[in-house]
Order: sequence, then C-alpha cells, then structure tokens
Amino acid sequence: MQLTDKIFKGLYRRGVMLEQMKEPALSRTVKQLLPVEPCENPRDCEGLSAEEILLAAQQADIVDETDGRPLAEKLREVMGSGAALLIDAIDDEPYVSSQMGPMLALRDQCAAGIRLAARVLGTADTAILVYKHVHDSEVSIPRHIAGIPIQRVGGKYPAQRRMEEELADRYGKKEWRLLGACAMVHLYRAVAEGRPQTTSFVTVAGNCIGFPRNVEAPLGTPILELIKLCGLTERPTRIILGGPLTGRAVGDPRTEKTELTTGAILAIRDDKHEYSYTCIGCGRCTAVCPQGLNPMRILQELRRGNYRGVEELGIADCTQCTCCSYICPSRQSVAGEIALYRQKQKGGKEQ
Repeated sequence: MQLTDKIFKGLYRRGVMLEQMKEPALSRTVKQLLPVEPCENPRDCEGLSAEEILLAAQQADIVDETDGRPLAEKLREVMGSGAALLIDAIDDEPYVSSQMGPMLALRDQCAAGIRLAARVLGTADTAILVYKHVHDSEVSIPRHIAGIPIQRVGGKYPAQRRMEEELADRYGKKEWRLLGACAMVHLYRAVAEGRPQTTSFVTVAGNCIGFPRNVEAPLGTPILELIKLCGLTERPTRIILGGPLTGRAVGDPRTEKTELTTGAILAIRDDKHEYSYTCIGCGRCTAVCPQGLNPMRILQELRRGNYRGVEELGIADCTQCTCCSYICPSRQSVAGEIALYRQKQKGGKEQ
C-alpha cells in the first residue's frame, strides 16, 4: 500500500465531522404543546417485576424512536440476558437534538426509565451515549445523570457500522442493546403514571427558523403548526422531516403530520452556488462505501445516461446509507441521484 493510500485510509476510516449547529435549540427547554400536570401519586416502581414493566410498555404502545419498533418487543428479546443497556442520545446529524435535548431537560424521567429497562434486562451495566464532536453546545453535558454515566462516542455516519465497531471494542464480546433516550422517558411515564405514548419529541430548526427548539408534540400535529410555533425568518427552499442526512423532503407541510419517529423538522434555504462544485476525483466516497461500490463512477455514468453501465457497477447493491454524499467535499448529490434513478426504475418510468 502506498503512503498516500495509508494516510487517506487513516483520515477517512471514521468519516468526517460535520458542523453540528445544535444551538440554540439544545440549550432551550423542551416546549410541551400540551403541558401535562405532574402526577400527584406516581406508582412506586421499586418492587415491580420485569413482566409488569413489559406489560406497562406494551399497554402504553411505546415505540423506540431509533428504529420504529415497539419498545416492549425489543425489551422482551433480551429479557434477563444481563446485556449492557446503552441509551441512544447521539444526535450526530446537523441541527438535530431531539434525543439529547429531552435526555438533558427531562433527565430524572429518562434516568428512571433507564433503571426500569435495566431491570428487565437484569443488568447494572448502563450508559448514555452522546456524540463526542458536539462542540457548539452552550449546555455543559454532564458526566452522568442520576448515577448513569454519559459516554461520548463516534457518530453513526458515514456508516453505522463504525459506531458498532467502536462499541464492540469498548464492550468486548459482551452483549449490548441500544434503546432510544425518548423511549426511556415514555417508559417511566407509562410505568409510574400510567400514561400511554401520545407524543413525540421533535427538533424544529434549520437556517430559516427564527426560534429553534425541541418540542414535545402530540402525534398527528401538522408540520406547519410546529413551523409557525418557531417562526420563519425567510422562505425555505426545502422542508425536511428527519435529519439532513437521512430525512426526506416534503412537498406540502400542511398535509404532513408528526409521527412516532419524525425526529426533526428542518426548514432549509439552500444557496445554489454552494452546490455548483464539480467532482474533484478524491475517491473519498469509494473509501467509505460499506458495499464496496464506486459512487463517483456511478454518478458519472448516471449523468451520461449510461444506465446499463450503472447496473454493471452494482447500483442495485446501494443501501442508501448516504455515506458518499456525507463525505463528499464537492457537495455532490451522489446518494440523491442514485435514489432518484432507483425510484424511476421501480416506478417503471422511462429513462
């Protein structure tokens, strides 16, 4: 291997650090659209069995925001296993703080939920994970909440497997389970207060939002209502649900509504000049592709209209992880153009 190849591999094996832009949303309190009075007589959770905790999670219809799966189902899979319990408050995409924000603002509820989940797993090995490259925060991230340590880890992008490898190195062969921080808040409320999950935590931010913040919104709240709540400073060119790396653009915010896994509403105004660069042939996209593809070549052939060529280059194996677009210094819309091509193919439209 040449020296330049070694340097290149060392630089990009963990991806790059995107500007996080968490503030001012992260330092503001979580806005509850329908404030709920504290429960006067919360249930004593100390003597509850694992089955009782699972039943409460199931009856409350709690969904883990990290993957959209029922929390009770995920807990039952590792019930009594003694696996390490890791709480996802990573939020490594720009603007998004819809896990870290509630974890910090509602730390007592989150910690209580973690202890309940740990009882189901039969473990005392718990930790909350946050992104180690959050440097713009005005909030001091503590080392622990209620005795539960907070650990800084690498992000999920450009490929989640990087983070999984880091956790495997840290925990060795010990089994671990990753659960969402917001799901832990809802678990506490379900067990101690008998409250079903009727809300989700959403970051409302972007360079067009006048008052960015995290909001606890009732499920089914129109997206436009949350945008109006936080205010627009200028007309956005895109409104994205989810993170800027993994979200989807929406056409009409009046018809879109919050769901259990919405995560973020981002109002973005793009400067077309920022996307006018040409590919410099650096090869970073190829280096980080978890499928071993050559995204640069695929993009070139797509733009030439050589659709047989892109199939031969293995475009069908693309998992849409967005690693290539994430790491591209020229801001090429590699993943986006691949996704558009595959949508047209799936729809049977002519190329």
